[in-house]
Amino acid sequence: MRSGPVTVVKFVKFASEDIVASSSEEGSTKFWDLGSGEETAEAVPEGFTVPKQASAKEQGVNSYVVAAKGKTLCIFKAADDKAETAADGRSETAPKVETAEVEETAAVAFFQCASEIQAFGISELERPHMAVACADGQVLQLFAAVLQT
Repeated sequence: MRSGPVTVVKFVKFASEDIVASSSEEGSTKFWDLGSGEETAEAVPEGFTVPKQASAKEQGVNSYVVAAKGKTLCIFKAADDKAETAADGRSETAPKVETAEVEETAAVAFFQCASEIQAFGISELERPHMAVACADGQVLQLFAAVLQT
């Protein structure tokens, strides 16, 4: 855990390992093993860059919308006519769902964090894992079985 806010999380394949990269407000980058959740001592992969700032904007995966609401990460079922999925079943872009529509819909799953969510990412790996960047320096790795369908 860091002392300041984590502002970016990004999934990456490095060598044969699936890892999560996290970057903090002060610019430090750490790598986390997706399997164990432990911080790795790996060097920064050649050509790897982390954006300076990510966002907690809604993201789509399969027929769901994932959204950060303060300290809570919510998963909503997208309306059938609003989910646009790629050939592999993953959304190319977030389903077109109005914020007001999401707020009126009950979440099918949610995760409560200890502090404000700064950013989150959804993996492009075989199973949809999520990584959450928190204001208190924590990086959470989450798995939601509901996103498998």
